[in-house]
Amino acid sequence: MMNLKVIFFLGAGLILSVVLSLFLFHGWKETHRSYKRVLLANESLQEELIQFRTENGQLVAQNRALELKSNELTALLPQMASEIKQLGVKLSRTESVTTTGFEVKTPATVLLRDSIIFDTVPVKLFSYDDGFFDIEGTAIGDQQQLKLAYRDTLVQVVYRGERERPWLWIFSPRKLMQRVSLKNPNAQIEYTQHIEIED
Repeated sequence: MMNLKVIFFLGAGLILSVVLSLFLFHGWKETHRSYKRVLLANESLQEELIQFRTENGQLVAQNRALELKSNELTALLPQMASEIKQLGVKLSRTESVTTTGFEVKTPATVLLRDSIIFDTVPVKLFSYDDGFFDIEGTAIGDQQQLKLAYRDTLVQVVYRGERERPWLWIFSPRKLMQRVSLKNPNAQIEYTQHIEIED
């Protein structure tokens, strides 16, 4: 009878040890995964944007998209986390966030036209429109009055790109990549960042 109790306690201890070991292994694996994710995100933030032209001449920028947890995003990119909160969205409910900065340089030469308003005030007028920029100007004496408008379309694609370790074939996960393009041929993308936020 005593042997059965000893065997029962040894068996229960063994099962408890296995369960505890599995729990600790799972915690270690999740910590390791989180460490790798933050390390990869930090490396990706240091990489330069790759820019190239498509077959039709459109300028495209490409970089790696990030996958972070809410607390990792707050630690790595506190300003972005703050911007999400300023929009009135809880970080815990955010699926993804994208930021893109661009600069447009469009040199233009326009003709000044003489005109008269109210039958007595001489003015000079000019206008420019290239499908993206729309500028109308009026010069009255030593003052310039301008009406400026800019419109463009940003196209963003987030996709699974090449494998991280191609030699492992299907056992290697694909990199999460993004490509961003503006319709205006004079626009240059300065930076772009897409972050998938995991639970």
